[in-house]
Amino acid sequence: MKSPTTLLLWILMTVLQTVLLSACGSDDDETQAERAGIGAIAQAAGTTPFVAQLSYSLDNFAHLDSVHYAIAGRPGSYSLPVGVTYDRAWLGRRAAWDASAKRIAFPVFGLYANHGNAITLTTHFRDGSTHVAQVTVATGPYTGPATVYSAPEVRKARGAASPGVEYMLIKNGLTAPVILDSDGQMRWAGSTPGDSFSSLLGADAFYVGDQDAPLLHQVDVDGSVRSSRLDDPRFTSFHHDLAPGKTGFLAELDAEVGGVRLIESILAEIDISGRVLKEWDLGQIFRATMRAAGDNPDNFVRDGIDWFHMNSAIYDAHDNSLLISSRENFVVKLDYETGAIRWLLGDTSKHWYVNYPSLRALALRVTGGKAPIGQHSLSVAPNRELLLFNNGLASLNSPAGTPAGENRSYSTPSRYAIDETARTAREVWTWDANRELLSDVCSSAYEGATGQHLVAYASLLANTLARLVAVDSAGQVAFDYAYPTTACTTVFIAQPLRLEDLRLR
Repeated sequence: MKSPTTLLLWILMTVLQTVLLSACGSDDDETQAERAGIGAIAQAAGTTPFVAQLSYSLDNFAHLDSVHYAIAGRPGSYSLPVGVTYDRAWLGRRAAWDASAKRIAFPVFGLYANHGNAITLTTHFRDGSTHVAQVTVATGPYTGPATVYSAPEVRKARGAASPGVEYMLIKNGLTAPVILDSDGQMRWAGSTPGDSFSSLLGADAFYVGDQDAPLLHQVDVDGSVRSSRLDDPRFTSFHHDLAPGKTGFLAELDAEVGGVRLIESILAEIDISGRVLKEWDLGQIFRATMRAAGDNPDNFVRDGIDWFHMNSAIYDAHDNSLLISSRENFVVKLDYETGAIRWLLGDTSKHWYVNYPSLRALALRVTGGKAPIGQHSLSVAPNRELLLFNNGLASLNSPAGTPAGENRSYSTPSRYAIDETARTAREVWTWDANRELLSDVCSSAYEGATGQHLVAYASLLANTLARLVAVDSAGQVAFDYAYPTTACTTVFIAQPLRLEDLRLR
């Protein structure tokens, strides 16, 4: 038992030690960012000048929440800085952290070519702490297959006011998807595959459907590629577009069944491994619908012939439906679960309307403006209006002796307000550019910020010129860039892309 004096001394020493430790701090008081051991940032060149590999020491990957980087705009630019966040799950799937070396490595994409890129790198930890670092990445010039985008003809440069579209994803016939900013600068391009007509940017990578084989290519943001084969042997290749579905991707596919080619008339939902989740055969759907109403579909649905020509298909979560563009005929709305046709919207001077009461009964009545003809690139705006590119080209594969419909001398973006109860459609916005622009195939129109649109004219001047135009609902042009093309190779579709606040998960 301690004496009173000894006990008093022990208490005083304990109190003094506690005070000293409190004053000096302890490991438990440090944040995860402070304990992370982050050192100097190393860098290495990527597969193209638009990508670099960065790495730095990191003591504990389990503490990491995300990594964010921002690329400052170059002098004279107006596009918002690239801002990309990588979730820990995304980094984990890529094995970004080397546990033995206690080092993390990841790509930075969206760089300017031939420029000293100023990058702010922010590492976020699970306790809410952050580590911020600055690094400059010098890049060389771009010399790959997408050089056509390096020097656009600037018909109108963007100014300081936002055009509602800061970045653009260009689906094309030259290479993997290309990213341009609203100043007309290239910010990303891959080297393979050799086209990206059927493509999208998913939650974790680019995905590209092969135009010559039943292969889905996953193109990482660093440019690396791995491929998956579709699990259904009937499908021979992808065509036209690829879009988000209800749970996977909506793929427009060609098929061969019993030695008969089914051309551009089958839509399937697939996952990233190539597994077919659900399928809609438009030939079967229209045959059944027409026969049930007493029509003979044999001169409408014609296997082995491009009678439908599907070029765009989207999922609408608002009412669990599919909207599909048949370039030859109309826009059709299907019930996602059953495949039942809800309505048709198109030129009523065509074969489908003139000769088939069963289809005529499903048609919406256009109460204002013009009907879609040869349309592409369907989307649904936040206010529920249907937006598309209204090409104006009559049917190319109508049966002999049947009406092919109207040919217009100009193309437009068009928005439609659709009343399904009244079964009407009204063109509520269009921009005809003084009826001077005819892009009869391919092309697209999408809304960026509310009331501001990105319009891609893929095939102007007899398929020799493409233009990217940002225009608002009042017809004011924010930028206009032109590129040489052959058919739709330079621009098939141009979609707004939020590379200023992108998160890969």
